[in-house]
Amino acid sequence: MRTPPVRHRLGLLPTVTIAAIACCVVALSAVPASAEETVDTTDPSAVAALVADAAPDGARPVDATSTGSTFETSTADAATTIPVDPGRPIEVAADVAGREISASITLPDGLDLDAAEAAGDGTVVYPSASDASVAVQTLESGDTRVQTVIPDRDATHEASFGMEGFRATIDSSGNAGFIQDGREGAFVPVDAAWATDATGASVPTHYEVRGDRLVQIVTPTADTVYPIVADPTWGWRNAAWGLTLSRSETAKIKDYAAASAFCTALVRNQRLAVACGAWSGYLQVQAATANNLRPKGCLHIVVAPLPGAISHTYC
Repeated sequence: MRTPPVRHRLGLLPTVTIAAIACCVVALSAVPASAEETVDTTDPSAVAALVADAAPDGARPVDATSTGSTFETSTADAATTIPVDPGRPIEVAADVAGREISASITLPDGLDLDAAEAAGDGTVVYPSASDASVAVQTLESGDTRVQTVIPDRDATHEASFGMEGFRATIDSSGNAGFIQDGREGAFVPVDAAWATDATGASVPTHYEVRGDRLVQIVTPTADTVYPIVADPTWGWRNAAWGLTLSRSETAKIKDYAAASAFCTALVRNQRLAVACGAWSGYLQVQAATANNLRPKGCLHIVVAPLPGAISHTYC
């Protein structure tokens, strides 16, 4: 057999080598799906810029005035005191359906937060060098937005919030909020949970109720780029005043006669402009739905500003 010329055999080598090198270059240049952008989440100004870009609705905070131990904000619908000490609650005084209420929002536990500082746009930031930071804003609407900034995959991805004198609830439609303890009181809705990563992509998130607290849970994907901004917003502008029925009361009005009698008493005692003929049927259906929940639910009936609106809560 004739041996091929040396130049031919050597001519194959560069081609194979180049192909091998190209494969290696492609493999080495592939960026892992989960990554991080360089953002100093201990810097209040950097955090404020981050949350401003992340907010899906474009809402902006009002100015915060320092008193030394707190930051004060004010709108037509709410006055808010944000403490420098992260161990103290945010205090909100708001008008709910013509009634003045005072509420205290506690910040998440276990985040090792430092003292609060205010950024130039009014965002009050509690930085953390070892875990998620927290940014608090009073929006122009008067609503209170509390954002958790998760710096990396090793940080806490759950934030638990409470309101003194209220209990957290998620109704059968998935709507979250806080209902004031007792038979009569305010219901403060919490806007739907959202979270976005450093590229602006949505990150899966949801609420759970644990005891009397509302917990936001963020579940990153392989494509998530840190840091993540996650947010619950207390909707004072959409808050309502009403009655929370007990488990036994909810069980009793699952038939039309009991629902009608309850409506008559409600109209008389609360001076509501509700037509019991039609509304009693609606009440009966809602009570039956609450009784079929697992665990069984209770009803919260709005007295003002939209008389007769009904939501479910677990009890």
